[in-house]
Amino acid sequence: MIDSSNSNHASPQSALIFGKFRLYLSGTALAMNALRLGAVAQGLLMWELTGSTLSLGGVAAATAIPMILINVSGGVLADRYEAKYLLGGSSLIGALLLAVLGVLTMTETVEPWHVFAVAIFSGFVAGADQPSRQALLPSLVPQSAIKSALTLNGSLLASASVVAPTLGGLLIAATGLHIGFFVAAIGWVAMFVVTLFLPVRGTFSTTRSVIADLGTGFSFIRSHQVIFPLTILAFSNMLMGFGWIGILPAYVERFDGGAREVGYMFSSAGVGALLGIIVSGRLSPGRFQGRVILGAAAGFSLIMLVVSNSEILLISMALATLAHFGNGLFNISALVAVQIRLPEEIRGRVMGVYAISQSVGLLGGLWTGTLADSLGIRTGMMVGPSILLIMILTILVTQKSVRNLHENPEQEG
Repeated sequence: MIDSSNSNHASPQSALIFGKFRLYLSGTALAMNALRLGAVAQGLLMWELTGSTLSLGGVAAATAIPMILINVSGGVLADRYEAKYLLGGSSLIGALLLAVLGVLTMTETVEPWHVFAVAIFSGFVAGADQPSRQALLPSLVPQSAIKSALTLNGSLLASASVVAPTLGGLLIAATGLHIGFFVAAIGWVAMFVVTLFLPVRGTFSTTRSVIADLGTGFSFIRSHQVIFPLTILAFSNMLMGFGWIGILPAYVERFDGGAREVGYMFSSAGVGALLGIIVSGRLSPGRFQGRVILGAAAGFSLIMLVVSNSEILLISMALATLAHFGNGLFNISALVAVQIRLPEEIRGRVMGVYAISQSVGLLGGLWTGTLADSLGIRTGMMVGPSILLIMILTILVTQKSVRNLHENPEQEG
């Protein structure tokens, strides 16, 4: 494990100079492309089987609910037990689930309930995966390289949103959905192999109950004047702003689109997120860090309102790129602000709670799909960004600690 005790005031370093981080990043590249490809294939399969936006949202919710339940306890487990073993186990199970869905699709025996079942089990797996990653990653580099590590990791996630949907959409269109599931399973197997060579992080054992440890994580967040509002904002950003992803097959059908067009829209959002993450890694906003975070989130909300009303696919793609530039800038800026304020001994518990924000975005697909089913796709997509914008303005006005946030906590008043 990297010793960061003497690194708190060191000059920023590139995380790429640390071999174990490079190894982790290579495995994550394959796993995150597998995740995005699996999501595209699963959405297309459910749309093919049912033709219902409500079913699309239901699958997203079937993944999100168990993910949320496990996210928090997964953070506790990542502190109590070795994070790399939790990550390896979840990767292997994830591969098995995708392989099963691939076989069912290939043999033409797949039914909607199969997709829902895999989605539920995938949610449990992802719930353990996310906090394990969040707990493990900072231990691979000293504190002076944490921003670089988070930026590189975030860039990789965003690039996976570009590569996997585009190539996956073309792959599925050319060879069938089952091949998409099999290729995605291979990516998760690769992540499992990588975990075998990662160093142990160490554990923070306690005689207290899991419930008590969960309470510690929640209490720390609730009592922190910066982490609490940023966590609320991260939750709101995903829940209100990402519902459209869950109904993307229905959205592109407005433009007579199919698998390729779903891939193009996913990739457009990914390009924007990648650019936003890269800019975030190079940006040194100093005392304007809070305003960068809030401004980026507000820009995302406003542009997604326009995407909801677009009548031309190419314009939708361009706007999605611009919107997710703001989202990428927000996500990394907020995540860095949270990570650098966490004591190592409760990092897993706190990041388990914070990781729920990534899960609730899938729940957004349920209520967006429900609204789209009853009110139309355009109206269903507009509700979330509108609510998010109101919440951002409320935080801007009422939360001085966020508004005046400095990128260096030691320079905050």
